[in-house]
Amino acid sequence: MSDIVDLDILRPKRQCVRLANKTIDVSMIPCGITFEIDQIVLDLMQLNQKEIPKGGKDTRSALDLTIKLCATFAGVNNPEMTEKWFRANVDALQIKRMAEIIKDALLRSYEGMKEYGKN
Repeated sequence: MSDIVDLDILRPKRQCVRLANKTIDVSMIPCGITFEIDQIVLDLMQLNQKEIPKGGKDTRSALDLTIKLCATFAGVNNPEMTEKWFRANVDALQIKRMAEIIKDALLRSYEGMKEYGKN
């Protein structure tokens, strides 16, 4: 009998978000969208953070990118949750909170890669 290496133990504790009666697992970033999510977060960080609260061009760009982030993430298992869907079904506070949760998952992913690199 062969030994089994259980890689499921490496997965983070399951955490879900509910939006408009849809449940999204936000505990990890699927590897198929890691680089896309990373690029959106980098694009968000490039914005002038002091200008975002003022309601101008940077505010609009931040909202657009945040919606794109959420739609990219949620769309993996819920293809109907497009940017258009988010604009019609979710408010700004919900978008902001989901984006924070996704960023946390991305940071955990980076930490995991760092630990993997040490081994």
